[in-house]
Amino acid sequence: VPILRAGSADLNMTLALAIISMVVVQIVGFKTLGFGYLKKFFNFSNPVNFFVGILELISEFAKVVSFAFRLFGNIFAGEVLLAVMLMLVPYFVPIPFYGLEIFVAAIQAFVFAMLTLVFIKLATISHANENH
Repeated sequence: VPILRAGSADLNMTLALAIISMVVVQIVGFKTLGFGYLKKFFNFSNPVNFFVGILELISEFAKVVSFAFRLFGNIFAGEVLLAVMLMLVPYFVPIPFYGLEIFVAAIQAFVFAMLTLVFIKLATISHANENH
């Protein structure tokens, strides 16, 4: 068991981050659009909108799973790579891989933040005045 381990190398941590992120998205959506935000999920105006609402509801849960496994998979894969490199060549060869893992962690944090911002932006867009 490693002494120092990334928090996001545990699925519980990434799942918690994903749930917090999506709860914030829902709160911002409600705060911006009020109860009209629920029309995105429960629209009984016609059968097509009802089906699209069900798909939107499923996609909200899929976003949580996608967020959690994307972050967990990338960080855990890097941790496994470092463990293998340390077993094969223990001293100086793994040092560049540590730098690579720091870079990957920074990119993953950026991607997580950008996706959260995109989801917040999508949650604040009202489709009430659209006519097709």
